[in-house]
Amino acid sequence: MKRFLPLILIASFSISSAEQAITQWVYNTLERAQANLDKGNLEAAERIYYDYANDTWSSRSYDHFVILRTYAYFLISYDRNEEALKYLKQASLKRDMPPYDIFELNFTLGQVYYVNGDRENAKKTLLKWVEIGEKNKLDLKPEGYAILATIYAQDEEWGNALKFITLAIDNSYKFVEDWAQLKFAIHTERKEYLDALEISQDLVRYKPKNKQYIEQMAGIYNIIKFEEESLATLEFKLQQDLLKKPSEYINLANFYLYKGLPVDSSKVIERGLKLKVLDNNIKNNELLSNAYIIAKDFDNAVRSLIKVTKITNDPKYDYRIGQIQLQNSKYDQAIKYFNIARDKGWNRKPGSLEMLLGVCYIEIDDFKNARLELKKAIDFGKEKEANPWLSYIESTEGLRAAASR
Repeated sequence: MKRFLPLILIASFSISSAEQAITQWVYNTLERAQANLDKGNLEAAERIYYDYANDTWSSRSYDHFVILRTYAYFLISYDRNEEALKYLKQASLKRDMPPYDIFELNFTLGQVYYVNGDRENAKKTLLKWVEIGEKNKLDLKPEGYAILATIYAQDEEWGNALKFITLAIDNSYKFVEDWAQLKFAIHTERKEYLDALEISQDLVRYKPKNKQYIEQMAGIYNIIKFEEESLATLEFKLQQDLLKKPSEYINLANFYLYKGLPVDSSKVIERGLKLKVLDNNIKNNELLSNAYIIAKDFDNAVRSLIKVTKITNDPKYDYRIGQIQLQNSKYDQAIKYFNIARDKGWNRKPGSLEMLLGVCYIEIDDFKNARLELKKAIDFGKEKEANPWLSYIESTEGLRAAASR
């Protein structure tokens, strides 16, 4: 459960609001506390927070609200959640606070309740967070939806669990494995096996070699009796161009992958796209790319992902193209797409892109650029990986210099 805690520190930590601001002396007081924290004087900082948080204030004091919230965040950062609850609850009782501040406070309070095992209050508080967010058109974080989904699933309220996990997944910019697993479990409990099949396929695409996910998908296929008879029917319909539903193409393509027939899988998806039964979207082109990668048809895998880069500006697809081109020994193309990914703001796995660029430059004997990229990788903490390559460059240049004498 503690994996939700870091989100608290993402919440609004400003000491002013767009609608309301703290007074100058309170600002200076909080600055003084922060200066003590920066110097490592935790006791001095906490004394300031404690004294002002426990002083007497008006029920409508925004200054007190900010002090209570700031002290609570301080306590949370040192895993003192029970103490933090006291001050978060006091802050929540303040009257006429700006909606955004109350919105963020409820998000934090709901998480702390949940981490502390108080599911009922966590649910109540996070539902209030959703209500305030929807009313004021504020940014509802998918992590909050995911906690609500988890609580409802633990209480076996599957309808509400499905509602909130769907909201979490649909509003997330990245694939979150735990959430997909929860959605799979919910669909299975509700005996919605076609929906469970779809999410199990997403999990297999995310981790193609994960035995558990492959077995989950196989189990769902067995439950809906998608075996040889059904396969033969779909194959016949495919040959006659009688497949009319996108789900039929996707199920047949995934079943071929499950059976270890990636070439047949790619042909099914290509036909569905050609006939425009399948949308030319990210999900379908990703599935097509995965089939080609498994079939070791790297050129077509790249072609499919290039289509994706025309639909979305997410740099992960350019990065993936770079990886495929490196694997396919097309180093100039790999360099091109790694640089595109970097220009688009790729920042996952710091240093990995620079390491791969360094290797590509080594492969084409561009040691100058290789050094530059490997040194960048070292700046990101990749010393162990980069130093052997730098040693290789030095050794190779030394041998070549000796041979030319």
